[in-house]
Parts: sequence; C-alpha cells; structure tokens
Amino acid sequence: MIRESYGDYEKYTFGSDVLRVSVITLGATVESLKFHGREMVLRYEDAEGYLSGSSYICAVIGRYANRIGKARFTLGGREYILPANEGADLLHGGPHSYDKRAWRAEVLSESAVRFTLTSPDGDNGFPGTLEASVTYSVTGSTLRLEFGGVCDADTVYAPTSHMYFNLGGKNVLDYSMLIPASGWLEVGGNLIPTGRIMPPEGDFDFSAMRRIGHDYDHCFTLNGEHTCSIEYGGTRLDVYSDFPAVQIYTASSMSAPHGAHSGLAIEPEEYPDSPNKPQFPSTVLRAGEHYHRWAEYRFSE
Repeated sequence: MIRESYGDYEKYTFGSDVLRVSVITLGATVESLKFHGREMVLRYEDAEGYLSGSSYICAVIGRYANRIGKARFTLGGREYILPANEGADLLHGGPHSYDKRAWRAEVLSESAVRFTLTSPDGDNGFPGTLEASVTYSVTGSTLRLEFGGVCDADTVYAPTSHMYFNLGGKNVLDYSMLIPASGWLEVGGNLIPTGRIMPPEGDFDFSAMRRIGHDYDHCFTLNGEHTCSIEYGGTRLDVYSDFPAVQIYTASSMSAPHGAHSGLAIEPEEYPDSPNKPQFPSTVLRAGEHYHRWAEYRFSE
C-alpha cells in the first residue's frame, strides 16, 4: 500500500503483481488501473483535470446515478425538487456532486481501502443525511467495489462507478462486447426512460460477443450477476455485479483532452428514473437500512 499526496487530496496505490489500482480521495476516483503494467482506464494528469472535467471520469456517482426525469420525485407524499443539470432533468446526482467531493479514506489491508462521504440532508435536494461508502479491493486480476450507504431519513439512493475502460486502440466502437441482458430501457429524446422494457433484439442484442459498431448510451436490464464482457487486442474484461442493470456509454461526446470513443463506460446501476417509474425496481432506502451492492472487474488475456 502506497499513500501519497495528490494536490490537495490523497492517492492510495495497491494491488497484486498483475493488477494495480490507484484511487484518489477526490470523488473516490480510480486514477489509474494497470493490468500487467498497461493502463486500462481513462485518466487526467492532475486533480484540476478531475475538478474541471465534465465526464465523471472513473469517479463514484451519487446520490443517484444516471437520470431523474424533470429533476423531481415524490417520496412519502412529499415532492422533492432537485437542481436540474441536464436540461430539465437531473444527471448523476446534480451539480457539484459526489465526483467533486473530498472523501475520507481508511486503509483496511494492504489490498483494500474504504472511502466514505457524508452527504447532508438537502444535498442537491435529496432528503436525509446519508453516509455513503465504497470499498476498493484487489485479488489477483480482479478489482472489487462494494457500495454502502445508510441514511437517517427515507431517501432514494443509486450509486455507481463511472469508470471508462480502454483496453487498447483509439476507438472503442471496434471492441467486441457481450451483455447477457433480459432487455433494455426505451428512452425518449432526453434519454429519460419511457417505462417500457424492450427485448434485446437487433442492435441491442449482445447475447453473443460481437463488435460494438455504433454509439450507445443505454441501460440494459440483467438476468444475473454476469453484467458485461468486452474484448480487444487479446485483453478481456468480464464485469460481474448484483446490480439489476448496466448503462453502456460509448463516450460519443467525451470532452477534451479525451476524444470521442476514447473509452467505454460500463456502469452497473439501479434503473434510471426509478423514483418516477413505479413499475421499475424501487431505489428507496429507508431510514436506518443499510444499502449494499458490489461489482467486480475481472481482467484476463
């Protein structure tokens, strides 16, 4: 375990002889992830890049990943108005959200660090004081993330990791991908789910490994823990999780210094806009209940 300063933040580097990860307290962000010495994720050169960037590169997202339509929801008979930051909607928790915050770090072992953040009542409009956490650990060629949370009032909670993977090559549309999906969420022009779950057919059928080919910014619903697999240039990444869905984003509008299609975001997640879609799995976290989800990123060649 190596601990060092990273501007006004801290960086923790740990892992195995084949997989090394560096995580910074700014956004509990994966600053580097190297498999056999080769960088597997997009990154910035310094803290200012993460602070000024708008693509959530490799950060933890909260209080609610993906989108909440019209930046509002009703819970317990009360309507909560949130600060819209993507047109009329809320994206990834709102402005200056968890990716821009300083998290606290606790070293658990030579291969594991837990990061925690206190999100106060009313933070970006969400109810209750939430204690959020994410634990990073490495075993062999696997990076594991465990998401936690407990709130002192009923709230909604749906975190994720926004890692952008680049296994090599300049265009992730050339990667091969497999998603054992049960369906995908139809969206409107503002990328808010309509509520309909569509069958995984045609361009949305990744039941067998095939070239990605064109742009996606879509949520796939899952059958089990196998979430997604990608391959390129002899390197393979298999993602497993207990989240019910995964968002796939091909970085079509990635901001500088990274270009379009320079990374593939694989975001294990709860369903977007669930607070406004009673037919979707609930994302309500009751007061005093403990949230727990996990995701594993398994590399091979």
